[in-house]
Amino acid sequence: MIWTKLSIETTTAAVDMLSYELGELGIEGIEIADHVPLSEDDKKAMYIDILPELPEDDGTAVVSCYIDDPLVDVETLVEDIHKVLEEMAAYIPIGSGRILVGKTEDKDWINNWKEFFKPFRLEDSIVIKPTWITSVDTKEDDIVIEIDPGTAFGTGSHQTTKLCIAQIKKYLTSEKRVLDLGCGSGILAII
Repeated sequence: MIWTKLSIETTTAAVDMLSYELGELGIEGIEIADHVPLSEDDKKAMYIDILPELPEDDGTAVVSCYIDDPLVDVETLVEDIHKVLEEMAAYIPIGSGRILVGKTEDKDWINNWKEFFKPFRLEDSIVIKPTWITSVDTKEDDIVIEIDPGTAFGTGSHQTTKLCIAQIKKYLTSEKRVLDLGCGSGILAII
């Protein structure tokens, strides 16, 4: 499916009001791209290892929306957005107010990340391989673990997981029992 993408160049000061006005025009969802730094609360709430490095906040933003309804007249919608921006400019800086119209293809967003998840080596003899990769270079004594992580945790690539694996290899013997109590894929128990 091909979507029409409208991108409105504006300011961070105008984003909230513009978002509201777009909703009033019948647009049900928007995407905001800006350089506003994350607050400490935002950072604590995020489940990522390395925060992205953003350019310095210059006060600009781009508000985008995607139209898939063939009954929507895009030209009329763009005119309506221009009118809204003109009204907003009387009381808030709106930036350039330029509206870019383009097309974007509907993609399988749930599975696109798979293209970036490649087999990798843990320690000397453990290879983690996603299920959708059919072959991988291995040594004769390698342990190959096939895992389909989906969008969950637990591929073994995180530094803390690697450290745990190194300690398991160092201290675990066949007489010991281990409980892998977590919310991941069970990669530690598998290893």
